[in-house]
Amino acid sequence: MTPIADRAFPEAVIFDFDGVILDSARMKTNAYLDLYELRDPEMQARLRRIVWQNGGLSRVKMLPILERELFGRATGEDGIMELARRYADIVDRRVNDCPLIAGAESLLDQLSGTPCHLVSGTPQETLLGTVRAKGLEHRFVSVTGSPSVKAEVFAAIVAAGSFEAARTLAVGDSLTELDAAQKSGITFVGVVPLDEPNPFPADVPTVNDLFGLAQRL
Repeated sequence: MTPIADRAFPEAVIFDFDGVILDSARMKTNAYLDLYELRDPEMQARLRRIVWQNGGLSRVKMLPILERELFGRATGEDGIMELARRYADIVDRRVNDCPLIAGAESLLDQLSGTPCHLVSGTPQETLLGTVRAKGLEHRFVSVTGSPSVKAEVFAAIVAAGSFEAARTLAVGDSLTELDAAQKSGITFVGVVPLDEPNPFPADVPTVNDLFGLAQRL
């Protein structure tokens, strides 16, 4: 990603949360392993691959995929909701211990005065609780979790703020955020840690952490 010379960019920024602001993406993947008590290395690798391929989805959308692709089960709504409850019990004990992504605070300081929005696949109330626990609520104009659809939220943010889509920046770590940005013509930057595979097409600009993004704005 080349430096952006136009200092009027961005008009607004839309951030994903897990893996972008909070260093919690690995923890949440590991929580699926614990939920299913998977000890077989091959099954662990399969689960990690499925979660990676479907990054950005809420737990109630991810769990049916895992049930189907790992175990060949068509689990009903009641079963999915029970799995989601058990998953939440695991994740909610751990999430507040996760640190912020490197450079998050510096970037948010740099963007002071620029409308920043948070859009996540985490359930709304859980997301709000984590944002408050991390002292981040004053950093964002809006905080939106599931069951909202990211593409619809992105479009609504642009419309409500009368922003130019191309001058609005979305920052995410999965194809879900990329797809949501592309549907509205929003500029996108991916966050890909050095030790993780890159899920994005070759023409999508990426940074390893938010220090990297701050240097380019």
